[in-house]
Amino acid sequence: MCGINGIIGLKSIKLMPSLLQKMNLELQQRGPDDDSIWINDDLTMGMGMRRLAIVDADFAKQPWHEQNVCLCFNGEIYNYQSLRLTLIGLGYQFKTESDTEVLAKAYLHWGISCVEHLDGMFAIAIIDFRLNKLFLVRDINGEKPLYYYINHQCVIWSSELKGLSTSYEALNEKQASINPEALNWYFRLGFIPAPLSIYQSILKVKPAQYLSIDLTSLQASTSDFWKMPSYSPSFNQQNALGTLDILVQQSVQQKICTKHATGLLLSGGIDSSILAYWFKQMNTNIHCFSLQTQHNAQDESFLAQKIARFLGLKHEIIPLDFIQVQKQLDETLSYFDEPYADSSAIASNSIHQWVKNDIKIMYGGDGADEVFGGYQRYLMSSFADKIRYYAPFLTSAKQLPLHQLSDNSQINACIKFFEKIGTNPSEDIWNISQMGVSESIINTLLLPEWQHCDTLKPLFMSLPSHNSLSLARHWDKLIALEGDMLVKTDRMSMRASIEYRTPFLSKNLWEFSQKLPSSLLIQKGITKYLLKSYHSSLFPQRFQQSKKKGFEVPIDIWFSTNLKKELLMLISTDFLIKQGVFNVSKIQKQVALFLQKPHRYKVQLWIIYCFQKWYKHHIQ
Repeated sequence: MCGINGIIGLKSIKLMPSLLQKMNLELQQRGPDDDSIWINDDLTMGMGMRRLAIVDADFAKQPWHEQNVCLCFNGEIYNYQSLRLTLIGLGYQFKTESDTEVLAKAYLHWGISCVEHLDGMFAIAIIDFRLNKLFLVRDINGEKPLYYYINHQCVIWSSELKGLSTSYEALNEKQASINPEALNWYFRLGFIPAPLSIYQSILKVKPAQYLSIDLTSLQASTSDFWKMPSYSPSFNQQNALGTLDILVQQSVQQKICTKHATGLLLSGGIDSSILAYWFKQMNTNIHCFSLQTQHNAQDESFLAQKIARFLGLKHEIIPLDFIQVQKQLDETLSYFDEPYADSSAIASNSIHQWVKNDIKIMYGGDGADEVFGGYQRYLMSSFADKIRYYAPFLTSAKQLPLHQLSDNSQINACIKFFEKIGTNPSEDIWNISQMGVSESIINTLLLPEWQHCDTLKPLFMSLPSHNSLSLARHWDKLIALEGDMLVKTDRMSMRASIEYRTPFLSKNLWEFSQKLPSSLLIQKGITKYLLKSYHSSLFPQRFQQSKKKGFEVPIDIWFSTNLKKELLMLISTDFLIKQGVFNVSKIQKQVALFLQKPHRYKVQLWIIYCFQKWYKHHIQ
């Protein structure tokens, strides 16, 4: 795992050496093991890399030069060994055991279409001097980030905004401006999806896509190298369970690394339990970690401990001290570079900071909900259909003064449900996918010049929609997984210089899931039905779970106590006027209403708080 950087200009850039050094320095935590830079003689091209050495640590230094090609890549090519054998059969010879050299020779043989052969997590930059082109590539899930900036004079790219921003500001002699479109989507989603970034002129390469840039004109084009297969259900439950068993084993086996200390985030849920089972079967010396919270109703560490004992795996419970967490909150939030409001990142950061001196590779069950239909929101349309059919008058409940009801979890859940009911299943999914501040409220909070019309809605409407479940999973694959879940795991693991691997996000499992009937994903209100059935075949009955509790940071309590004062300071009149983004009276009034019932409006409060914190740290 690494951090990559690069600059290409149409003319000589005298600052090239110092800029690449600064960019590398910004990514030091992504790669503490090595610091490398390549610059051509006329200072028009340069690449930099910070390396976290995992595969062939001594001989796979980057930037890598092979004939008329120079490349850097961040991540892991999990199927590199089989590709290596294929290339040897085609006459290629290797001098290292690294996936870097395999990637280089695969490119020499297949050209940019080599990325179609890769199974892994990666962000790749390739300069082909024969074609006079730069290729920027990102893996099918977006596990590894890749930002870029292009103008009429230069191209800059980096694994993180903090790396790119240093060169952007030096070459443009100004700070990048905020993108109104990204700003609006942040408030609606709590994150910023690709290809947008918070800055007007800086973009992200989209998952499963490569960017081709002509180095004479700096004209760019994009191409998809993988797409979710069409929905074609062909499995019954028995055959599906057999195939799933094979694919999960293959994915775990492919991602096992025995050369470094490894850990597993064992939550007690079925996803991480299945991984724990196969790590044990494959005789890996893995160490399991679980969080223990201060809220007993949400603490599942006891369940994780039972599973670890049953399997005979080493297990450590990490106490999550929220007082200590709050003291480190500024550092945690600022590391994201962009406004980001998934509070579970706090827990992810705590785990990785706890183990960073002992563990080099961490595994987690992320992605299983997206691949196998595990989220409760996937049930939204079936519930809404019943309301529309049996009690259509109840859909008008969202027009009622629901905010006057008492602030408790059951009432809040009902309110959120009714607020998301649309006129049809597609509208239900569209509404439920946006869990942040509603569009109507955003338009009152932002000044007119910051308001922006929908751009993601046309994308949503173009997605395959054989049924509402298919539509919801496609949206999560394209938007939420890349923009939220994988941002959290990448940034918090990299902050601790730990590589994070996700066996459930393999290409084969995605393609397999598209062959499953909807009834094997959700059956009679049971989400992730097939994976739960598979879990039942691995573990005794006493390990079968009822409803998963999940993890939740008590931000509602914080906004009633410690964070309330700071939030009010961040929306003070002087701060807001200087900021020039919000309608001062409207946002102050709205926040005051939210603070009256922080449990109900904790997500909205957190989104506003995180944006203001980001603005104060990065813009002011």
